[in-house]
Amino acid sequence: MTEPTTRAQLRAARARSERVLTPALRRWAYGVAAATLGVAVFAGWIPATATPVIVPLLMALFYVDKTGEPRP
Repeated sequence: MTEPTTRAQLRAARARSERVLTPALRRWAYGVAAATLGVAVFAGWIPATATPVIVPLLMALFYVDKTGEPRP
């Protein structure tokens, strides 16, 4: 797929992604990612000192309310 070059193409691409990345899917993904991170730290795959960096990243990506706005 080529990069969008006009505003209309950008809006169309954003609309397609919003149908897939719904707030419900993002909330579910946050829960799965947070649980996976806990398991990864427990199993020793990720050092515990990395969690202060990873958790805010996960929250920025997935932690939304029902309308898709970031939770405070």
